[in-house]
Amino acid sequence: MTRDVPGDLWKKLTSTVGLVVTHHDDTVNVMSAEWSTFVNKQPLYAAVALGPRTASRRRLEAAGEFSVTLCAEEQAGLADFAGSFSVTDIDKTGSDLVRLGTPEATATPWVTGGVLAVECRLRETVALPSHTLCIGEVVAAHLPDEAPRPLVKHGGMHTLGAPVRRTDVVAAAQLRPDGALRVAATGPAFAAGAPWRITLRPADGPPVPLGDHPPTPHGDLLADLPLPPSVPPHGLGVLVERGAAAPGTATVSAPRRSTTAGAAR
Repeated sequence: MTRDVPGDLWKKLTSTVGLVVTHHDDTVNVMSAEWSTFVNKQPLYAAVALGPRTASRRRLEAAGEFSVTLCAEEQAGLADFAGSFSVTDIDKTGSDLVRLGTPEATATPWVTGGVLAVECRLRETVALPSHTLCIGEVVAAHLPDEAPRPLVKHGGMHTLGAPVRRTDVVAAAQLRPDGALRVAATGPAFAAGAPWRITLRPADGPPVPLGDHPPTPHGDLLADLPLPPSVPPHGLGVLVERGAAAPGTATVSAPRRSTTAGAAR
């Protein structure tokens, strides 16, 4: 363990490479932005972090709009090329790999062939010590007919492997101030309505079945149950099961006062 922050620690981030297009002074430029992401749901906002020597930052701010394409894995070469040269070096849109789509809500075209492309109107810039975070509201989106696999940046560029297959239940349990036992759990997806089974495990004594309970609309478990009067509220554990998944276990924690009204997650 160390408190020193390595200079290349940012390379541990995993993200999808963005191709940022700007349209300013009657010229179009495309650059790669590894730090491209969504930062708000409603309305949908996209953000790109641009370096201090990036010509696209000045172009973007002057135009007040931009587009972002999240790269497909077939666009690794284009992502590398677009990030290796500046608009002051050469017109990158002359490459045959740069195929631009016609904008619908802005004057800025977008690179086709990606997982997703969005047109954005600039809403805010945030000056950071070295980079500038440009935040735009998504005003148009372009999706391919068939979704390609994304290009993933994690140090180098990678393709996605097989999806992670959930096999286990993860659970937590807590006594509420009113004495009820709250149990929460997530696990692999099952047929709609498949119940969750909860078993209380006292420190001393046999397990106490607490029955089957319906899932939430998202398929998870969140249930408040009366604690059996014969069970002391100390040294308790729970076992949560659903279908053939590996059961989840948890130690029941003590009640905790809420310090922030309305806080979530």
